[in-house]
Amino acid sequence: MTIDVDAVYENGILTLKHPVDIPENSEVHVTIQTAAEARTPLGRRLRELRAEIARSGIAPLGWDEIESEVAVRRGGWREGS
Repeated sequence: MTIDVDAVYENGILTLKHPVDIPENSEVHVTIQTAAEARTPLGRRLRELRAEIARSGIAPLGWDEIESEVAVRRGGWREGS
């Protein structure tokens, strides 16, 4: 399962901005990505959409799901086929 949630780093501790629905004492893997400033209007809009999705609690699509969605929208065509 993948959950994308924003956090704040302060005094050596990462604090999640929103609660997550996982069992207590679950081991997790954390990837830290600092917020880089978006340089274009499209980049800013994409960051806004990402934040909206994170706040909604809906898990973002993984690469396989994105590729499947693109294939459906292309009428079943997949790159490399």
